[in-house]
Parts: sequence; structure tokens; C-alpha cells
Amino acid sequence: MDTDGYSRAPDDSYWQECLRLRPYLLRVAAWRCQGLLEPDDVVQEAFVRGAESRHLELRWLRPFLVTVICRLCVDEARRRAVAGRLGSHPRLLPPPAEDPAELACDRAEARWLAMKSRDLSPSDRRLLSLLTARRGRKEIADELGTTPQGTYSAVHRLRRRIGPTC
Repeated sequence: MDTDGYSRAPDDSYWQECLRLRPYLLRVAAWRCQGLLEPDDVVQEAFVRGAESRHLELRWLRPFLVTVICRLCVDEARRRAVAGRLGSHPRLLPPPAEDPAELACDRAEARWLAMKSRDLSPSDRRLLSLLTARRGRKEIADELGTTPQGTYSAVHRLRRRIGPTC
């Protein structure tokens, strides 16, 4: 009864044929992998997979091993490409560390702007909130019922009223 999942262990003829094909397979691996993997490691992995194959005939050993080598190289190239894309994807990168000085300046500026905005009219506060929400001038104009040029002028006047730093 076969307990390890293989019908037979490879005999000497399998390993003799592997030794005979090894120089050719090393050249194939070096050409196909092009520095992705060590050719010797790829060939050894192909030999192991061939030894694990249940019904591999010696006449099919060379094409089988070449196919395995090519697929191992392609798998490694794909793995590296995916890792490269994942490693550089902006949504997957850790957020940049916030500089404590920048954070303190942002908070101080927000307090200053909140103080200044208390003196603004309700329409100016609404314009300021639309600007801080990163709305475009055309969108703000549509919401306020003005023209884009009118919105531009209102923003210009608001900046003069608040101060030169805004």
C-alpha cells in the first residue's frame, strides 16, 4: 500500500538522466530567470518535482523539467512584480510621520483663524467653510448663487479682511 502518496520512488535511471540533462537545464534556468533566482536552485527544485511526479516517463523528462523551470521563473517574476506594486502603492504605504512643529503651527493657525472668523458675517463664514472644504470656485458660485468671477472677488475681499497670512 502506498502511504506517502507516491506510487514509486525514482530509480537510478531517473537520476542518471537528470545528471545528463543538468548542464542544459542550468543554461535554460540562467536564460529564463535572468537573475531572479539562482539557476542551480531552480534546477534542483525541478528535479524534486520530477521525482514527485507519479507517472513521468524518461522520454518526457527533458520537456517536463524545462516547463517546470520556466514556470518557476515566471512565478518568481510575478511574485516580485506584485510585491513591487504593493510596496509602492500610495494607499498601502504608512502615513508620513507628522512633524510636531508642523502640528503645533497648524493648531495655532486654526485658533487664530477661528478667532478672526468670529468677526465675519454669516455669508463670509459660509464662503470660508466652502473654501476649506476644497470646493472649486464654480461649485461655490453655484451654491451661493453667484458667478465664478463674483466668487473670486468675494474670496479676494475675504482674504484682505482676515489678514495677509491667509
